[in-house]
Amino acid sequence: MRNWWQSLGIGNKLNIPIQAMLIVVLSFAHFWVMEHIRNEILDGAERRAAVSADGIINGLNMLMLTGMITDPDNRRLLIQKMGDSEHVKELRIIRAKQVVDQYGPGLPEEQVADEMDRRVMTTKQTEFLLNEDSNAPTLRAVVPFIASTDYRGTNCLSCHQVEADSVNGAASITIDMSDDFAAIRETQSLLWAGQIVLQILLFFATHSMIACFMRRIIVLQSRMETMQATGSMEKFTPIELRPGCQDEIGKLTGAFNRMSETLYHSEKSMRLATSIYQSNADAIVVTNEDNLIVDVNPAFTRITGYTLDDVRGQNPRLMQSGHHDKKFYQEMWQKILGEGHWQGEIWDKRKDGELFAKMANIIVLRNGDGSIYRYVAQFSDITEKKHKDEMIHWQANYDPLTNIPNRRLFHDRLGQSIKMAHRKALPLALLFIDLDHFKEVNDQCGHANGDVLLMEVAQRLSSCVREADTVARLGGDEFTVILPDLGDTPQINRIAECIIEKLAQPFYFLNDETGHHISASIGIAIYPQDTTTFDGLLKCADKAMYAAKAAGRNRYVYFPESGQ
Repeated sequence: MRNWWQSLGIGNKLNIPIQAMLIVVLSFAHFWVMEHIRNEILDGAERRAAVSADGIINGLNMLMLTGMITDPDNRRLLIQKMGDSEHVKELRIIRAKQVVDQYGPGLPEEQVADEMDRRVMTTKQTEFLLNEDSNAPTLRAVVPFIASTDYRGTNCLSCHQVEADSVNGAASITIDMSDDFAAIRETQSLLWAGQIVLQILLFFATHSMIACFMRRIIVLQSRMETMQATGSMEKFTPIELRPGCQDEIGKLTGAFNRMSETLYHSEKSMRLATSIYQSNADAIVVTNEDNLIVDVNPAFTRITGYTLDDVRGQNPRLMQSGHHDKKFYQEMWQKILGEGHWQGEIWDKRKDGELFAKMANIIVLRNGDGSIYRYVAQFSDITEKKHKDEMIHWQANYDPLTNIPNRRLFHDRLGQSIKMAHRKALPLALLFIDLDHFKEVNDQCGHANGDVLLMEVAQRLSSCVREADTVARLGGDEFTVILPDLGDTPQINRIAECIIEKLAQPFYFLNDETGHHISASIGIAIYPQDTTTFDGLLKCADKAMYAAKAAGRNRYVYFPESGQ
């Protein structure tokens, strides 16, 4: 419903509420008039019924004065004559108990017949009962007879031995309301027909007035749509205004003409800026004050895969890769809002889900009052460069066979570990590992299987140490392990024993069910216990390793125990 309403034109939006209001007002007036007419008709019927009842009372009074009332036939004749009146359906007289006690029960039809008769006898008030049966509508009136010294010129108390102002009886009359209700229905039909005709006339009248009012707005809208469709101000023609047209629409049209003229003069400058924007090799994305995307250039689509339709109205976070934590973005936005710009590397995600690295520069454009107008981000794709840098870094620092740190990265990490050990005043252990009998296995099984064995050795060594430790291959069958932040010798012993145990287990090669065995000779040096220098630590571990070989291999030896 909301979408339907929003799709309507202003003319319809004005016309519909006006017509609805007219329907409500005319309907209210219709029902008010009908209620007034109906009440008048019913009031008239009640007056007729009351007058008829009064006629019965007067007739009985005359019978009473002439002494003829004691004859039941006279009373029946009176009721019959009065009942022959037009529209009278039923006529009865009712004896009160005090009359029954004095003169007897009278005729059967003169007895109290229903609750309405009883209420009138008790309350001394005339009551009316309307039956709105569509086939036979009626109105019944019950009027009490009040005993008094001067009731319609007659002293009732001269004959009736009752108290003054008591009820001697009542007259009940039921009149036919068919003609009255027919008149109500006919009047209602005429009113409905009149309302419909009036509604139609008002509809065309208001529609014509609104159409006349909307004509200039439609012209203005048409001109604006033409400008939007062409996307250019070159063919702009000012809308002609009649002299003296100074209402709100005239002022709006004049403002539109002035604005369009200003846009026409600035269009050439905008074309140049647009050309630069569209042809820029770097991606550009523009967001509004709420950081929702309003525009992107072709380079953005080429780099990310997203078109403007894909991202318009979206937050740039839809491209977040999950590579950066919440703190990274908090610091970035602090700098953007605090300093007005930010530059750095970000990992984002393309439309197809592929991650890419970009070098981004984000600036803030502000209004004259200092409020934010736009955010503009310009970035280039540096993924290939990052991959090349990572490849160069990998090749320079990792062993291509075992994928663990090589000699260069080992030296760097050992230097860092020595500095940290010195700062924290915690010992550092360095293990030199040389594989025993590797040459025999390599010669017997071939260099390819020898490489497989070295890769398996690297995995077994890594499984024996912690995540903070470093396993490196110096070359050939020589490996090292850096163990920082170790509190005591038993921890070093457990790791060394684990290495000896793991490497002593058999090695299997493809299509070769024979288990091949090697062992490890491990030399251990402790910083700063054995030495406080980088080169000294290497030499101590190397000497300890040779001492382990000399002692029979398949063991570990600490530097002080090497006999050096």
